[in-house]
Amino acid sequence: MDRKVILSVDVGGSKYVVGLVRENGQIICKRRYNWRHISADSVVEQITEAMQQAIRENPGVQISAVGMTIPGLVDPAAGVWVSARFMGIYGLHIGRILTERFGYRVFLDNDCNASAIAERMYGVCKRTDHFIYLTVSNSIGGALFLNGELYRGAFGNAGEIGECYVDEGLDGSGRRDALENFASGRGLAATYVKLGGSPKIDGEAPEGLTISRLAQKGDPVALKAFEMEGRYLGQVIAMCCSVLDPEKVILGGGVALAFDQYKEPLIRTVKQELNIGGKTIPLIRPTGLGDDGGLLGAAAIAVLELNHFG
Repeated sequence: MDRKVILSVDVGGSKYVVGLVRENGQIICKRRYNWRHISADSVVEQITEAMQQAIRENPGVQISAVGMTIPGLVDPAAGVWVSARFMGIYGLHIGRILTERFGYRVFLDNDCNASAIAERMYGVCKRTDHFIYLTVSNSIGGALFLNGELYRGAFGNAGEIGECYVDEGLDGSGRRDALENFASGRGLAATYVKLGGSPKIDGEAPEGLTISRLAQKGDPVALKAFEMEGRYLGQVIAMCCSVLDPEKVILGGGVALAFDQYKEPLIRTVKQELNIGGKTIPLIRPTGLGDDGGLLGAAAIAVLELNHFG
């Protein structure tokens, strides 16, 4: 049995997941929560309550450390949640706060970086030294795993793939915008409406899961929206492949669960953009960790630090 058990916290923009994970990636327990209210103080209190509940419900488990995945910018060395504009959180010393409350060492990192590390430790990249990881959900982030290790860049901001610009290509206007605004979950919904889809489905604004279900039923507008999704992602993935030459490209996040619905246009676009003739393009596939990528990512960064520094 693995000695180390990590109290893992996966923080998202609309929800958070808290669980206990063994060093080998076995999930002992997990529970998902929706934010009751979002502010720095409120987020800390809600995470604290969920952590206390996980500890209380598993009295026989000896916890080695806390691992956290954080959306937005993070300073892992200082344990600081630097910023998450869409949540209104800035400069939150969450690592120090949780260490003071629980007495455990707390390790945190950006959610994409952590998910990439989890993919290397537990997923489909165990023997892969060069891969790109994209998270496609309410926003788009990325991580670069190069030469067998996570690449952070000179200023710690490497992998912000969602900020790369792409061509819209819907109305011939030549409009360009960040990939995130076209291909995130909200971007997919905006594309669906722009193509003629209903702005309200069962009284609610369309979401990625709803559009996916419509596409599975053969809805032509939903199918076209996923066609565009593949094209947008393909443009940027091709750019990254031209520069970095990865062996694999892994997609995580909620939109990645609908990968089969945009796989063909994505790969076709990558081939067209690269113009590589007989050369082999990287393997492009969804994460092997499903919905648990973030939770396992939180565990992975803690295990990595514990094994490295003891």
